[in-house]
Amino acid sequence: MKFESTAEQLHSAASLASRFTNKQANLPVLSSILIAAEGGSATLRATNLECGVEVSLSAKVSNQGSVCVPTAPLLGFLSNTHSKNVTLELQGQILKLKTDRATASIKTVPHEDFPTLPKVSAEHSFALKAQDIARGLRSTLHCAATSSVKPELQSVCIFGEAGKLYFAATDSFRLSERCVPLTSKGSIRQILLPARNAAELLRIIEGQSGDLEFYYSDNQLSVHADRVYYTSRLVDGSFPNYRQIIPKEFATEAVVLREDLSQALKSLAVFSDKFLQVSLTVDPKRKIVELSSRNQDVGEEDVTLRAAVSGEESKMNFNSRYLGDGLAPISGESVRLRLNGAGKAMVVKDAADDSFVYLAMPMNR
Repeated sequence: MKFESTAEQLHSAASLASRFTNKQANLPVLSSILIAAEGGSATLRATNLECGVEVSLSAKVSNQGSVCVPTAPLLGFLSNTHSKNVTLELQGQILKLKTDRATASIKTVPHEDFPTLPKVSAEHSFALKAQDIARGLRSTLHCAATSSVKPELQSVCIFGEAGKLYFAATDSFRLSERCVPLTSKGSIRQILLPARNAAELLRIIEGQSGDLEFYYSDNQLSVHADRVYYTSRLVDGSFPNYRQIIPKEFATEAVVLREDLSQALKSLAVFSDKFLQVSLTVDPKRKIVELSSRNQDVGEEDVTLRAAVSGEESKMNFNSRYLGDGLAPISGESVRLRLNGAGKAMVVKDAADDSFVYLAMPMNR
């Protein structure tokens, strides 16, 4: 195998592939990157058996072939080269890397046992704008559970109906849902994408434009994005019927400026206790939202925000970080807080956009 490519392209592809290697793997091939050269391109492949990626780049191929190379020395060389082009040539069991300034020799790993990435059939598929997929994942990922007790809660649920694609995630203490336009006809059954794998997909598509092609089966999802092929296993299970817990009617509603509430929560976090508890009071008579936090070792703080309020007075305690996370995906100037009294979840929405819904459970302390 021998080919030449731009150092920038090769470094970018190797950096992306390296995120899918398993550094603690017992099998050396899983902590390595497979490089294959054929025709007018080179392909870098990596997998941790949970998800995997193939990245293609233009290359001037002299001799086609494949090689499996440890990630660390490959990235180390490419990260520190300032040359425009780099040549890779396999000589026996050694991969030679050469630029106009430097040369390196890397011991390779037998590539015969390198796993192939699953190719999902086109029987079930849909296309969606890259920025809409990124928006959906970015809005919900933070709500996925970190505990492995319920694998279905360690995932982002994706499904389509009535011309919209929905993203949802919950850890039982909070829940977020984002919907984006879907041009495909018909419905899309629930796809439970593991949260860690969804985070990798988000990194791949951040900043991309145009449509992405998605193919899915009962246990696998694949995505085609420009020169990148991504694949991930899916969680086998059923996502909770979360819509039945989203209130349809509310006893109290307050509309406040998003930036004011966000800044208040950041300030209150300094004075909150180890549970990050903040007290929230909605006062219809005074048309305000009051927030306070107490820490016997630090001190206390009270913040008063002007608000458009309707309904009954309400007072509850929440986790300040959870409330802050719920504001992050909202881009509008104002947010709508909807409550139903003690012990009931609060709904947070963009005052001018219904595409995002956030639910936060109160703290019983």
